[in-house]
Amino acid sequence: MRLYISADLEGVAGVVSPRQVTASAAYEEARRWMTEEVCAVSRGALAAGAEKIVVNDGHLSMTNLLLDHLPEKVEVLSGRPKEWGMMCSIDKGFDLAFFVGYHARQGSLGLLSHSYSDAIARIELNGIEVGELGFNAALAGFYGVPVGLVSGDAEVAVEGSHLVGTRFAVVKWPLSQQGARTLLPQKSQALLETHSYEVVRDWLSGENTVEAWCPGGPYQLMVEFRHARMAQVVACMPGLTQRGPCRVEYSHQDLPTLYKAFQAMLLLAHSVA
Repeated sequence: MRLYISADLEGVAGVVSPRQVTASAAYEEARRWMTEEVCAVSRGALAAGAEKIVVNDGHLSMTNLLLDHLPEKVEVLSGRPKEWGMMCSIDKGFDLAFFVGYHARQGSLGLLSHSYSDAIARIELNGIEVGELGFNAALAGFYGVPVGLVSGDAEVAVEGSHLVGTRFAVVKWPLSQQGARTLLPQKSQALLETHSYEVVRDWLSGENTVEAWCPGGPYQLMVEFRHARMAQVVACMPGLTQRGPCRVEYSHQDLPTLYKAFQAMLLLAHSVA
C-alpha cells in the first residue's frame, strides 16, 4: 500500500497567526508542530500496514519539515519549484492521499484562509469554486487516487463535504481568521495517528468507502485575481482569455496540464504584486 501525504502549515493545531507561517521565532515552533503532525500520520499509517509513504512539503518555501524527526520509511519531496507544487509526483501508483495541515479557501471564514496565494481572490474548476483542498483533490482524483484523510480546521471540513468517504480530523475551530479554539499539539498528534491508522486499516481490509473525486473533462479553470494588473500580465500566456478586469479563463483536455498552467499564472501574478 502506497500513501501520498501533502502537508501544509496553516491547518496545523496551534497555528493561528501569520507570524507563525513565515520566517520568525514563532514559525520555528510551528514548523515543529507541522513535523510532528506528519510524524503522527506516518506512524499510524505504517502501523496499519502502509508499505511506502511519500510526503510532499507544501508550504511556501517547501522546506519546512524537520527531516531528522520523520520515520525512516518516509520519503520527502522538499524545496521548490516542483512540478504541480503541493501535489508534486502524485500519480496512479498511489493508493490513497492524505492532506495534513490544510486550510479553507479564500473568501471563507476559515482560519488563515487563502487559495495558494494572496494574489488569488477566487478559483473555479468547471464552474465549481475550489481552494487548495478541492483543486488538489481533483488532481489526485484524475489519477484515481482518493483523499482518505484531511486534517485542519472546522471550515476546511465543511469545504470538503463533497469528498465521498473522506475522513476529516478537525484540530481547531475558528473564532476569527486569526483566532481559534485549538487542540494542544500532543492531542492533535494522537488524534491524527488514530485516524491515519484506521483509514489505512479500513482501506487494506476493503471496508473503506472513500472515492476519488475529479470533475469530468474538458477542464475549464477560472481564476480571479485581487488586482487587474495581475490578470493583465497573466493574460499574456498563450491560450488564456481575460474575462473582465481581474478574471482569466483557461481550458484544456488534460487536468495535470491545466494545473501546471495555474502554477505559471501564480508566478506571473507575483511578478507584479
